[in-house]
Amino acid sequence: MLGETYLAGQVIYGARSVAEALRAGGRVNRVYFARESRPRDCAALVEAARAGGVPFDFVPQAKLNELADTQEHQGVVAQISPIAYASLEDCLAACPPTALLLALDQVQHPRNVGMMARTALGAGASGLLLTARGGALIDDTVLRASAGAVFHLPIVSCGNMAQALREMKEAGFWAYGLDAAGDMDVFRTPWAQRAVLVLGNETEGLRPGVRKACDAFVSIPLAGGLDSLNVAVAAGVALFQAAHAQREKERRKPF
Repeated sequence: MLGETYLAGQVIYGARSVAEALRAGGRVNRVYFARESRPRDCAALVEAARAGGVPFDFVPQAKLNELADTQEHQGVVAQISPIAYASLEDCLAACPPTALLLALDQVQHPRNVGMMARTALGAGASGLLLTARGGALIDDTVLRASAGAVFHLPIVSCGNMAQALREMKEAGFWAYGLDAAGDMDVFRTPWAQRAVLVLGNETEGLRPGVRKACDAFVSIPLAGGLDSLNVAVAAGVALFQAAHAQREKERRKPF
């Protein structure tokens, strides 16, 4: 049964099925291998996952049984995205001269990711970047929380967010980290015409390497003794302010 393709919800299983999905690229979120009974050509599958920047783990066989809802998984299960991810190169190539991107550094809660995807689309963002490991990728929960917005927004899964930011800056983008201690007021920031807003994990914030790749740090002034907002709410405030500032700058350009 090696040549058949099996689907169980948002997972595929079987050595051939997973190999083909990895070869096609763009939709595999993570691959799980059984510790007890590794599939035939396991080394080749691991190498294919590594080459594609797809996270993988070796887990107990019981975990695979649960994921696939069967024991006929041949020792390998892959979680897949309901949408195809875009490459960073294609995302950047499709950006207009004035563009806004949202980058999420290991944001973990799928509902937050979904709400931010919808907000980014509403603000006119040109794309959403997610970390391939350590954060939520596109699954059914994200899709529902976005109310379908993920189907209309280019989404990139980044193996290395700091490197992705450096590539964006080479394409003319200015990277703004959103941080409660940021020294620039989000409402007074002279947002660049090509801007990427970078938000960190719900509890830890931006990782050091990602912080180092940012050009500036912006903050949202808060009243009432608050020191922070929910990450999805904060993203909404900053995205719409950045988009507004970009439009105003465009409007004031001399003909």
